[in-house]
Amino acid sequence: LKPYWLPLSVAMRDVDYAPVVEPRAAFQGAQVNRRRNSPCTYGVLAAVMVVTVVALVVSFAGLTKYSRSSRHALAGGYLHIMGATVLARDASGPNQPGSATSERDDNDKFWLMCGTPTSCENTHQMMKWNEDPLRLAHKVGDLSELPGMYASAAPVLDHWRHSPPHFRGKLLELGEIADFVRELLKSDPFGTGDAVPFIPFDGVAQGKAIAISQRQLAFIVANTLMGNSIPPGNGLTAAFERCSPKRRRLGGSEDISTNHSYANADPRNLESIGRSSSVAYSLLSFLAVMARELPKGAQGSMLVAAQPHWNDGSWRNRLDRKLLKPTLCVGPGGHNCGLNDFMAGDNDFQAMTDIAGGVVGGGGSLCGIVKTQDESVIQFYSEVLAFSFFGAGANKMMPVPMTFLGVRRYIGEIQGQTGNGPPFYGLCGGVRPVDWVSDNLNTTTVNVSLSGVIRPMAKGSFVAVASSCATCRARDCSYTDLINNRCDGQRRHVDVDIERWYWGYDSGLYHPVVIDAFRTVVRRIGTGPWGAGEWRGDSQLTFLTIWLATSLLDNVSLDYYVYSRFCENAGNQCLVLAEQACKACLSEAYGKVAGELPGHWACGAHGLQEVVERFQGRSAWELYEKLQHMAGPPHRVFSAVLW
Repeated sequence: LKPYWLPLSVAMRDVDYAPVVEPRAAFQGAQVNRRRNSPCTYGVLAAVMVVTVVALVVSFAGLTKYSRSSRHALAGGYLHIMGATVLARDASGPNQPGSATSERDDNDKFWLMCGTPTSCENTHQMMKWNEDPLRLAHKVGDLSELPGMYASAAPVLDHWRHSPPHFRGKLLELGEIADFVRELLKSDPFGTGDAVPFIPFDGVAQGKAIAISQRQLAFIVANTLMGNSIPPGNGLTAAFERCSPKRRRLGGSEDISTNHSYANADPRNLESIGRSSSVAYSLLSFLAVMARELPKGAQGSMLVAAQPHWNDGSWRNRLDRKLLKPTLCVGPGGHNCGLNDFMAGDNDFQAMTDIAGGVVGGGGSLCGIVKTQDESVIQFYSEVLAFSFFGAGANKMMPVPMTFLGVRRYIGEIQGQTGNGPPFYGLCGGVRPVDWVSDNLNTTTVNVSLSGVIRPMAKGSFVAVASSCATCRARDCSYTDLINNRCDGQRRHVDVDIERWYWGYDSGLYHPVVIDAFRTVVRRIGTGPWGAGEWRGDSQLTFLTIWLATSLLDNVSLDYYVYSRFCENAGNQCLVLAEQACKACLSEAYGKVAGELPGHWACGAHGLQEVVERFQGRSAWELYEKLQHMAGPPHRVFSAVLW
């Protein structure tokens, strides 16, 4: 007898087999010949049918076991199970770069993991979850606790339970999030059973890239919040451990001092609840929005995390390009230029520049909102925070430069302008005490090609780029001289900063499978005092560096924002304005931020508008030569290049 069910391990080899005998056809054949069969024949047929039923049961059990536990062992291609096509892994086969493009249904399980600068094939690992997500789904309950976050989530859950936020006119209750988390953990969004595809971001310039859906990232977040991890550990769980008291998890017998009620917190800013409260707000808000935006089984739009490979210095070959006209947003929030604040992420196709340090999230270890931009802004971009799952190396944080495409800001509020009083109380942003979920999230998307597959992607992006450390290069300079741009060491790293900016924003330096998405989503660059923030660079020089480097890129424009009280190095950006405007800018800042600010005497005669008018449309080489040979202090940078 031919088998009624071909073993899956054999069928996957695409070997041609004779037609499978249908059970019903076999039974009808037996009925036709019944009169010619002896009683012995009846016994044989009955035995055959019993064996057949047993074989079917065993085969189905084997299939179930295979689909839950062993699918991750596939070497490539597509997995066909009972007529359904499931994408089994990354970009191999028909989805390799250069193949014909195709659209996929929103419920498919497409993803890419590219562990080398040129390939996605066999470059990732399949990491088995410590606990099967199916079993974990039964432990969700009403989300009265988040085991993965130890005690730090308790006040957040307490606040959410008693004062749930509104989102698009309706309350977002914890129960709704709990239902979504249960459904999510049962949904197997990667199509890999109890394993998750993984590539470690453990060093710079490796050219790696990940493309996953909103549902797939939400699945990762749900697992980690519920205490699940993978054998080598992951960056998100590592952040929970860094930012929480090193004590037993909720339910233990030991007293945990941070487990106190929201009612006892400082109402001005929720950071008083606990060091990692903003992490819990951010990730829960992401899940809450996904619960509303993703119908059951829908994958949502695509998200990308990618790092460029080594910069080859090719920017020098582009210095004959013309300097493009930048958009200058002078004043708090940038409203005078027709754009929203760049840190709010509400401008279509504008990349939000993270003024980064050595890793995404900087020295804050992803633990909360502080007085610096890099450490704080990641808390508001929940998907960027969630991608920390793939952080590896000693600190398990994502290296820089790093680009995140298709991301949005899920909680409010953040902008560049800060002050001692409300709403931020000296911090770089703050979680709103009520209705903290961003209600104006943009749901429009644009189609992008990912290894030939056309998928939707949100129009926002987050690019983490580190500048040179001016403070490190001017160690013999006093703090007063640094903030007033009077140190020669602040001016002698032009090449380094051009290269770093170009490195982070040149789409051609990223993995081929995400280049189309990068060029589609990143059409303008929004930034404030990159290079002149916490590392105390010269704001006049860093503006010229950013403008020059952006002009060397393809098909992107620059949106430069000037603040009187940026959350880093407050007042220093006033010095890019002409004398009278500079003094007015500083006067607005005095008394509203802590610490020493530049003096009126530091204002120069020339402002950025005059410099732009002089050099716009001229070759980048001309400005570059000026920067290479400019005089040192007490001459101002603008004065030096205009002479």
